[in-house]
Formats: sequence, C-alpha cells, structure tokens
Amino acid sequence: MQRVDGVNGEKSLTAIIYFGDEVKQNISRGWSLEFQDEEYVVTTDQRNDKDNTVSIAAVQRFFWDMKKKGFYEEWDGSHPFSSYLDAIFTDSGYTYDSTANVAAFEKESWGLKDRLTLFNDIIDQAGVEFYVDGKVVHIVDRIGSDLSTVVRKHFNLDTAELEADNAGFATYGRGFGAYTDENDHSKGRLEVEYKSPLYDLYAPKFGAIDLSPVVDERYTIADNLLAAVKKAVDESYAYSLTLSLVDLQSAGYPYAMANAGDSITVIDESINFDDDVRIVKVTSDYDINGNRVDCSVECGNLSFASQQKTSQAAMDNIIAGKAPIPNEWLTTQVQLATNDLLSARTELQFTDQGIIAVQKDDHNKMVMLNSSGVGVSTDGGKTFKTAITADGVVADRLYGNLIQGVTFQTTEKDFIMQLSGGSMNFFNGPSMMGSLGTTFDRDTGKPNSITITNRPGYIISLNQARADGLSVPVFQIPADSTYDDSKYKLFGSLMSSIASKQSGGMWITHPSSVNISGNDGGGNQLSVYGDHVNVSGNFNVYNGSKNAVQMTRDGARATPAYETAENYVGDLGEAKTGDDSAVQVAIDPLMYDLSNTEMGYQVFITPYADTRFWVSKREDLSFTVRSDQPGASFGWEIKVHRRGFEKQRLVDTKDTYKDLEKMEGLIPNGNQNVQSYS
Repeated sequence: MQRVDGVNGEKSLTAIIYFGDEVKQNISRGWSLEFQDEEYVVTTDQRNDKDNTVSIAAVQRFFWDMKKKGFYEEWDGSHPFSSYLDAIFTDSGYTYDSTANVAAFEKESWGLKDRLTLFNDIIDQAGVEFYVDGKVVHIVDRIGSDLSTVVRKHFNLDTAELEADNAGFATYGRGFGAYTDENDHSKGRLEVEYKSPLYDLYAPKFGAIDLSPVVDERYTIADNLLAAVKKAVDESYAYSLTLSLVDLQSAGYPYAMANAGDSITVIDESINFDDDVRIVKVTSDYDINGNRVDCSVECGNLSFASQQKTSQAAMDNIIAGKAPIPNEWLTTQVQLATNDLLSARTELQFTDQGIIAVQKDDHNKMVMLNSSGVGVSTDGGKTFKTAITADGVVADRLYGNLIQGVTFQTTEKDFIMQLSGGSMNFFNGPSMMGSLGTTFDRDTGKPNSITITNRPGYIISLNQARADGLSVPVFQIPADSTYDDSKYKLFGSLMSSIASKQSGGMWITHPSSVNISGNDGGGNQLSVYGDHVNVSGNFNVYNGSKNAVQMTRDGARATPAYETAENYVGDLGEAKTGDDSAVQVAIDPLMYDLSNTEMGYQVFITPYADTRFWVSKREDLSFTVRSDQPGASFGWEIKVHRRGFEKQRLVDTKDTYKDLEKMEGLIPNGNQNVQSYS
C-alpha cells in the first residue's frame, strides 16, 4: 500500500488486494475503508486475472463527499471569507475551523458547481491552506512548521533529485490596478513595478526579463498590487527536490513521519543551491501488515528571492544575526566538525573568526565567541538569531523568572506599544492613543487604582469577536468623550440585575426624557419627562394605593385614588328642574368619547331642595331628572364604562402566590389581604 500526503492536496491511497475473495469480487467505486483511523473512499479498481488481485485507488472521505454535493446558487460581488465557507459547509456533514486572517473578496458567477471545486477556488484566492481531521476542516494561514533542520550535500545527504523549471523565470514585473476615473480611462490607472534581487545579476546580459503584467481592477492600494507583482516574480522560478526520510532524520529532522508543510534548509554547493524549501508531498509505502517500509519527501522552494548572492559581511553583523555566514567558511567549518566527531577529537575550533563550538549530536546547533560578542545558531551557522554584542541582545525568545528594566517597546510601523514606569502606553505613530496604568491619591501620592484611559480623539472598546476575528463593541468610550464631558456607550445586552448601594438613592437621568421598554424595544411602557410621566399599557400597584400628593398646613398628604371592581369614568355637576319639574342634563361630548353609554350607566342625585328627585330617562347623550316640585336644585354624578374596557372586572393578573412571594414584603405573613365569608 502507498499513501500520498500533500499540502492542500487529496490524501490518497493506492493498494493491491491479494486476499479475501468476497472483497475482491465485490469491491467497486464508492466502497470505503479505514487506514490509521482515517476513512477513505475507493475511486477506481482494476482487476488482474493473472495473479487474482485487485488494484484500488482511494481518497480521503472529505474529498469524495464534497465532490458529490452541489451548491445551487450563484453569487456576484464581494463577500466575507466566512460567508463563502458557510455556503460550502452548510448541510455538508462537515464543519470548519478557520484561524486564517482573510479580508472580504469579490467573485463573479461563483457557484452552481460541486462544493469541492468551489472550496478549492476560494482557498486558492484567499492564499490559505487547510487540513482535514475527521469531520472538521481546519483552515490556517500556513500548515507545518519552520524547522531549523539543515540538509547539506556531502555532509548529511548522500543523493537528491533536483528538478528546476525556469520556463517562466522573470526578474521584472509591472501591475495595473483600478482606473482613476472609471468613466474616463484617459485619466490613467494605478500602476506599480518591481525588480527582483536578481535583476542586476541578469540585466547586463539579458536586460529586464519581463513577467506577464498583473492586471486586476480590484486593486486600489499600491502596496497590495505591488505585493501581488512581487509574489509572481519571486515565484517565477520553481524547483522541486526529492529526498528520503532516512536522509532527513540523519540531518536532525525531529519527526518519525514527515509532515507536509514543514520547511527545512537545503545546501548543495556543487550546483550553487542554498535555499529554504518546504515539504509539499510525502509518499509512504506500507507492507501487508501496515508497517511503513519506505518514505520519500518532495520539497519545493519557499521564495526565489533567497537565491540571491551574499557577500562577505562584518563579523559583528554575523553575530547579531543581521547577515548569514559566508558559504565558503561554513563549508570548511562543518567539514572540520564532521572530521572531529569521527576521530573523537574536541569540538572546540579556533579560527580567524573566533572560537566555534558545535554540538556533537546536532550539527545545527553551534556557538561562536569572538571580540564582537557571542552568537548562538540553530541552523548550522547560517544565521545567528540569538546574540550578545556591544549594541545589545538579539533573541527570538527570552526566558526567566524576572525580566527587569526601564522601558519595553514594540517596533511596529504605525502602532507602537510601550511599557514604561508601570504603565502600558499605546501610540499611533507619535500620537498617544491611551494607556493601561494607575492613578494616584492627591494627598498621599500613592497609587490607588488600576485604570484604562484614552486620549481625546481615540476610542476605548471592549469587543466580542466571532470565529473569523471580526468583532463588535460591547462597551465603548467614544472618540468625542472628553475630560469635562465624559461619556460611554453600551451595545451589548445586560445579563444580570442592577444593584446600587449609592448613598441617597440611585439616579437615572437625561436632559429631556427617560424611556423604559419591557418588550425588547417594541414600545415605551414608561416615559419620564421633565413635567409628567406617561404609562403605556396597564398600570398595576401591588399592596399599595395610587396617590396624589399635595401640601397641607400639616405637610404633604397623600390622597388615594378611588378603586372600583370595573373600569369606569365619571363626571359630576349641578342642575335645576324647570317649571315642568324636569330638566335634561347633557353628557359632555369629551366624556362621551371616553365612555360607552350604550352599555348603560349610573346617575346619582344629591337633593338641594326639600323635594323628591328621580332619573326618568337615560339616553346615549343625556339623561332626564324630574322632581315633585318645579325649580328644585340638585347635584348629580354619572359613572360610565370606559370605552374599550367595558367587560373588564377584577382582572386576573396571572400572578401565582409563588410569584408574589418573590416580591419582597408583599406577603410577609401570608396573604393578609384576603378574607372569606364562606
């Protein structure tokens, strides 16, 4: 059996089946098998009647399944990378986990194909890579690791097959982006040009070796277009290198199984080859028991720019890691170290460049000491990424229980973070954006709080991010907040109660109004204004009364509202019967609008004369009062059902006793407000 693993390629198997007549007779395209905890699907089978065997080819199940699922929509325009992924993976049986940072990009007529084709298309355009683990597809900026392994001809590598393809080789490229005016192309467009590090080497004999122009109107930023042209020129010369895994392991490769995506360094002075290469394909052969018996590794170049010639550099630059050691010197020293190991001599070498110490069991690790400083290399002396010189300390990583100093500062182009004097300060170029630090007590001068502060014109924001890194603010101090007019914004949803112990009570204020909604913003149930309060909807008061409060000679007094079992509106007034001992009292038109007199209503009479009164007629717009004597005065009061609420009577609030018990003090000693006459 043979398995092939590649960078963003199908993980595939080829095998010959010798035993199992039932399997050999029935196996066909679409059958599945499991190898090393991974599922594969048979794509082809070939039968040999001479030796009664069946040869099969299979691919990892993900590639088979996605090839058999279609996407039946067609998209145009720009969309986030996650939107394309969601479209491909929805209802596919697979999920994705993306840690790659990819900006939105534009596609025309994207869709109406199988999902595997569409997936490969966006992976290629986004410039990212992926690997499949069961039902999860992991999308990353780059798979594999940058290793310090150095493979060198005649040192730890016997033979290698090198294949170069210089058919598309170029040293010069131009790019053409968006037009300055889309409606008037005569005004020109975005243009950039790029010369590779090899331009000056080849120009005297060949002149500029041109790449086909990069033409794409989607580019509106010169740096982005230049990066695309640079990538195309630098990768125009391609080569592949085939090694055996045994050779790799003898060179210090740390894994028993080669991993696609890992990068190593290969040096072969006989063909003037010195470059970082990447494992792009691993081919492994297995015996009938599943034991790996052979493995070959195919590598490709990472960047053609690293092929440029280097000149002899000053020793202090070498130790500081600013320049590689010249190949001529490195060749001599590595060979001397090899001879020393073989003859069991000391590994300390005294050279014109200083004292060289090479680790016995790993030739990649070496130390150089001279008057300029100390340098430590992990790639056989090609570079010194850890060094101590008079200019300072250079290191990829620093470890220790305590790192102590005055100031630490990052060196990003625009954004700078500085840790100094107990504060972490953030800068946009020379402009300070804000800091994480402390405040001090004015009287004692001692620190009394940890603070996050911003400078005018900048935002402080606590954000919630999603899987692709895009985030939205939850809490924010806006850019227009100032020392004299501080302000903040809350965008998220509060998931707890608000509890305050501020002396004097809790205040919610606004210059014009405060609105409270209990239906997710569908309406304002309570609106507080400078001179009144509006309540929209029912207003319930538990174990209390609705009071109007007015001042009296003995202080403020509350006057409770009159309560009835049904919903009434009322009016009152005075009248006098006529010569016929009768009078018609009209109902106020506005009172009529509020009430429903068709449901009937009640009229109450208060006599102001020594006679008898009664209501002789009730009509929709008026009622008639009669008396035993003419010209008799009386007072009247009317109660009518409120329009729209005519059938309400002792409305059930649906609150249970358990609900009421949760309201502090509402039922402290049982339901004392309920009595029974049964």
